[in-house]
Amino acid sequence: MLPQPEWYTWYGWNDRIFLAVNHLSDTPTLSAAMEMVSWVAQPAYFPVWMALLVVIFRLRPLTLPFAVVWNFAVGELAVWLIVVALKSGLAYPRPVVALGSLSVHVVGRPEYWHSFPSGHAAMAFLLVGSLLLGKASKILWIPAAVYAVLVAWSRMAV
Repeated sequence: MLPQPEWYTWYGWNDRIFLAVNHLSDTPTLSAAMEMVSWVAQPAYFPVWMALLVVIFRLRPLTLPFAVVWNFAVGELAVWLIVVALKSGLAYPRPVVALGSLSVHVVGRPEYWHSFPSGHAAMAFLLVGSLLLGKASKILWIPAAVYAVLVAWSRMAV
């Protein structure tokens, strides 16, 4: 395990919180569910999410105004630049490196570097922010907010 600065570990609370969330997904069903939630939020799927927003805007402009589509498109570029810069600058190791492979439940292929910030969670919360700032209908942004929380949770779970 690598030594971490006290400000990062929150005096041990960072590890405790992470491990509690991570081990809640030890069951096969929950592991599979969290893996799916995380998979759908991959930053590589930005074009798919963008296309979905455009389709909804074209079909229901009162439910999803153009401002949402614009916010998401421009916001993704900004978020991508910020996430890449922070990941490179901070270079936090993945939990499997920081805590050891025996203590961390990993679903799928383990990764070793650049754990923070999560590009998956950043994109999910960008979607929520775009919906809120673009004044989208509650029928869209409330489920998106729940989804974003699940994405953030899933990144620790898997």
